[in-house]
Amino acid sequence: MLDDFSNDEDQGSIFESFSDVALCTLAVALLLVTLLAISMTNVNVHINRSTFSGGVMRPSLHMECTVPEFEKTTSPNYAIERALFTGHPYVAVHLFSPSLALIATDVKEGGTVALGEDETFAQQQDLSLYQFLQLAAGIDPGSFEAEGQRTALLLPSILDKQMVYEPAASGGYRANADRHLAKRLLSAIWPVYRNPIYPTRRPEEYSKARTRIFVETQVVHRPSGMDDHYIIIGHSAYKLPEALDDGSLAWLGGFSSGLTEIVFLGKTWSDTEQRSNKRIDFLKNEGFEVAAEAYRAYAFPEPLSGNAFQKIYEKLVEAGYPKKRIESRARMSMAQMELSEALLDGSLSARVESLYPPLLAHPEAWAAYIAHYEEEQPDPPQWFYGEFLDRLGFDRLTIEGSGR
Repeated sequence: MLDDFSNDEDQGSIFESFSDVALCTLAVALLLVTLLAISMTNVNVHINRSTFSGGVMRPSLHMECTVPEFEKTTSPNYAIERALFTGHPYVAVHLFSPSLALIATDVKEGGTVALGEDETFAQQQDLSLYQFLQLAAGIDPGSFEAEGQRTALLLPSILDKQMVYEPAASGGYRANADRHLAKRLLSAIWPVYRNPIYPTRRPEEYSKARTRIFVETQVVHRPSGMDDHYIIIGHSAYKLPEALDDGSLAWLGGFSSGLTEIVFLGKTWSDTEQRSNKRIDFLKNEGFEVAAEAYRAYAFPEPLSGNAFQKIYEKLVEAGYPKKRIESRARMSMAQMELSEALLDGSLSARVESLYPPLLAHPEAWAAYIAHYEEEQPDPPQWFYGEFLDRLGFDRLTIEGSGR
């Protein structure tokens, strides 16, 4: 029945005839076309096929630092650390997924548990300071102006969770977080964090800023015929999908934002015989000779020697470490000791060229590399979408606009 609806004759209408409706519709359509034409004369819009974003919130890095004393541990899990770092400084960096960072937790029965019912969280990634610097080289926190100075777009969420290195069943060892040390670390590797952080701002103030993660891919062919897929962030390699399954990349959840861009820089390659790789070749060809040689020394190092190496070598042999991997482990351990000592005594920022990995030590060269491959816009391999972007929610291509 029509009685249940309003009647045009009873209610009246601004349109007295069909011709009036048609005329008004035509006028609106012409207005929209005119506005669109005016807009398109000033803005050139195109899709960047190698840059991706996701999420709606301002990006965050959930982290904390601890300084474990491995001589206080007793379990076999830390036999190598006890052998190498007893009496030496060691700084650890812990990265958390948003779910683990934001819920209340406690330590029970030797592990971290959620206090709320039915709450779950992804695993954290525990890194040495040396490993964190390898990763940080591939992250640009982004910045915008607030109160007359530059401030970081990527919000640091520095936590106070007590880290359980050993459960109580084996004697137990825990380390407290050091917030001051975490702030010192951020300031040392990203100069923008030396300025005040303004977490509460109007969105229009930072809407044009971007946090950026630079990613490359590598495929390792196995004799079995199966390929291993890796993504490279800075100097760090993550095997997929394992790195997402075990929580190694869970910290990226905090970056999920329309203000974060994952920038694909193409596929990497390495030639051991020529002692070169994609990055070294680019840096050398573009005139960054110092950066190229620093990267060559990093990627293809000369054999270690000297008393310090000999002592570490003997400790690793005694601890049962595989001999084929001793030199690599010794190199990382020596770098970890130096970096930790420098961060703890406050001298890290003054020793960039001697202690930092090459991409952090030579930012201008790295920026040129990024700019070159951004302009090239390489197409990612198909597995990059399904095994990485889709699972993290970074599944939107970036639409860019530039004025004429």
